[in-house]
Amino acid sequence: MSGWNEPRPDLVQPNPGGPSDPLGESVLDPAQPAVRIFAPRDARVVIGRGQDPERELRLDAIHADGVPVHRRATGGGAVVLAPGMVVVALRLPGDTTDPDIHFARVNAALIPAIAGVAGEAPQCRGHGDLTLADPHGGERRKILGASLRHNAAGAYYLGVLLVDDAVPLMERWLAAPSRRPAYRGERGHRGFCDHLGRLGVTVEALVPALHAACTDRDWRVSAPACPA
Repeated sequence: MSGWNEPRPDLVQPNPGGPSDPLGESVLDPAQPAVRIFAPRDARVVIGRGQDPERELRLDAIHADGVPVHRRATGGGAVVLAPGMVVVALRLPGDTTDPDIHFARVNAALIPAIAGVAGEAPQCRGHGDLTLADPHGGERRKILGASLRHNAAGAYYLGVLLVDDAVPLMERWLAAPSRRPAYRGERGHRGFCDHLGRLGVTVEALVPALHAACTDRDWRVSAPACPA
């Protein structure tokens, strides 16, 4: 992150950067494409801009597994990036600084694209999350988490969609989060997270559908906000 002094360089590695940055942060560079939709090639753990890695992560397991830890430019919580997921990275217009407006606009593009591949439309909950109905009748379960950053040039969205079951990696590398949306309650990673692969979705089918939905889109069109 340009202009950022990492407070824990002993635990957090510099972000790789470049046009193929594995965190999706190339969209912060106005010389690079404003839309990137891709599947991670390897496993990484990423914490939010203001997070403490010792609080949010299971560092002993991460170090034992040789997994790099990075800090993203946007906010949000700690996530795993790994094959079997899809990263959505977008550079958005700066006509508003309200994050919920940006999340609603992006989800208005993502929801029909996901529904077209999965045969089921996810619903927005919390702070930009997308969720599926629990197959056992419980509370809705998360398939996408997102984060946002604003500066004078615009807004930058980073979202991660779970296609394969990533809960084993979450349980190994992520501690219980220090902040959680109200709809999560006290659920652990397994009770809270779902994955689109349960509906037969593949990364190979999802990536082009999302790219088509997000390319050449007017991001200033209004959209309904997420319920808490």
